[in-house]
Amino acid sequence: MIEAVRDALASGEAEQARRVLRKNWLRLILESHTRELEQLCLAHPDPHILLIRACCRDLSGDPYGAEFLRGQGLRVASDDFVVCFTDLLLAPDTSTKAVIADRARHALAQCEPEDDYPSALFLLGWTEIRLRRDLPRAIALLRSAGDEARLQSRAETLRLAQSNLAFALTHAGVFTEAEQILDGLPAREVASDWERFEGGLPQSNRGCIAYWRGDFEEAIAQFDSIIVEGSPGTNFEALARLYLVMSLIALNRKDRYHNAARLLRGVSTADKHGIPWDTLRRVTTAWLAHAQGQDEQARRIAKPTLTRTGAAVAHALLAELYRVLGDPEPSAQALRLATSAALPRYALVSTLVTSAALSSVAGRGPQAHEQLDRALAEAIPERILAPFLSGDPVIVDLLNAHAIQGSRHQDLLRTILEKRSRLSAQLAGVLTERENEILTFLRTTMTADEIAAHLGIAYPTVKTHIRSIYRKLGVAKRRAAVQAADNLDRGIGGDSATEAANRQIQGL
Repeated sequence: MIEAVRDALASGEAEQARRVLRKNWLRLILESHTRELEQLCLAHPDPHILLIRACCRDLSGDPYGAEFLRGQGLRVASDDFVVCFTDLLLAPDTSTKAVIADRARHALAQCEPEDDYPSALFLLGWTEIRLRRDLPRAIALLRSAGDEARLQSRAETLRLAQSNLAFALTHAGVFTEAEQILDGLPAREVASDWERFEGGLPQSNRGCIAYWRGDFEEAIAQFDSIIVEGSPGTNFEALARLYLVMSLIALNRKDRYHNAARLLRGVSTADKHGIPWDTLRRVTTAWLAHAQGQDEQARRIAKPTLTRTGAAVAHALLAELYRVLGDPEPSAQALRLATSAALPRYALVSTLVTSAALSSVAGRGPQAHEQLDRALAEAIPERILAPFLSGDPVIVDLLNAHAIQGSRHQDLLRTILEKRSRLSAQLAGVLTERENEILTFLRTTMTADEIAAHLGIAYPTVKTHIRSIYRKLGVAKRRAAVQAADNLDRGIGGDSATEAANRQIQGL
């Protein structure tokens, strides 16, 4: 298409050149002709063209040049469409971007034939998912942009609309549909200008889904595939860095903590496109400090985020961090920040699990179990497991007590306990896969006969596995086996279970 634009500009008529660039500039940016577009703009120093050049500069990684050109263009330009959609690309902070998005919706409604409606519709949806103020509207805009691009045979705009729709659905917690869209996206062998600007969107989506489903190894693999040195720190690659660190913490990957700290330093400390990067970075860095045993530093890093709004998921994670640190008041404050607006399902599950743990510590047992059961109910549709997989003793004990007490969601609870057992085995290397499976059922009220019937194996085989579990954990009773396994999960040393585990690992 760039050749067609060049041919149209060859006439040398200034007004015709302006119309051609106005009609095609957004599409040329989305279809990764940023450098060529800027070259074409050099011959036509119209105020609107200066704004278009500002967008090109920003996408190429030159925010200072973008700011200068935008200032030059805005002094004389009055065209609502070009100004609005330039500002949508360039406005850094959330409040400014929200005001501009409202203006842009009006400009889109007044769209002239020479304006690029499909690209503008996509860009408005792209903006709304970053503002996070109305995800259903963002999803609707991106669906509409995809439909329009399909009707006009705009393959690249369609791909971008679908990719961002998958992100909007992921952010909303609609993981299953997001995965279906991701599976249908065409692969790109070479990163485009816009993809460098966005930074690994499909892999970031898949990694986020894997993280919240408790598939931490898969999340790490997805994030590792897109993290590169020298990224702008304000795109999906930066988001991948944040979630990668949380995944490493979940698996206790101490060998990578030093590099994780370096990766976090590459994330922006300023807002960009309406995303509160400094809040996200601080919460993740505080979690990493806690994982390294630096709790006072974690508190110092996290404290400023308690006075900020607009980062619900970050505040949900912050509430859990303060709870683990033994600080119930700031934990409750972070919960209020997280729940001050509508939450995506995975963040809601996280806040409910944190609330349950706070209630348990405060001695409100019935309330704790009610909140935990609500968390299980919310987790079921999209198989959200991560908030339940913490090795913190309060969560461990609460889950075990809930399994014994009984739940309306026994299947998911059993899945969580099985996942926890596999994670414990991964970290401790003690029990076999079948023994971990049976240990999961030992946490419930099921008898050995019932376990055998559920697994479809003989009763004597179950008894043999139970004896092996007891021997490896250095215990003689069911309750003690569960407690010993939990001690391994928490990393508690010095007891007979840990000594038995060490002997098993060392072959002594």
